[in-house]
Amino acid sequence: MATTAGAKKRPAKAGSSGSDYYVPPLPVVVASPPQSLGESIMGWIAACVLIALLLPLGAMLYLDILEVKHQVKQEVEKVQKMRREIEQERRKNDKT
Repeated sequence: MATTAGAKKRPAKAGSSGSDYYVPPLPVVVASPPQSLGESIMGWIAACVLIALLLPLGAMLYLDILEVKHQVKQEVEKVQKMRREIEQERRKNDKT
């Protein structure tokens, strides 16, 4: 019994009884130092510049989509008109 008298018993895992393995403590998270005012201002300036560049691009894309939609609508109307004309001609040919 000389070997068990000098050995330290490691703490058991919480919630389980009789376990023999060691659970290390969780590491402490160290908070990072706050940013300087200059870094914060530069971040806001960069965000504003990006928005100023992306808004006109989005507007141009939207206008292009509206233009294409209008062209497609005109083409569909033309195709429908031609289809009606062809159907009328077929009806005339079938009657005679």
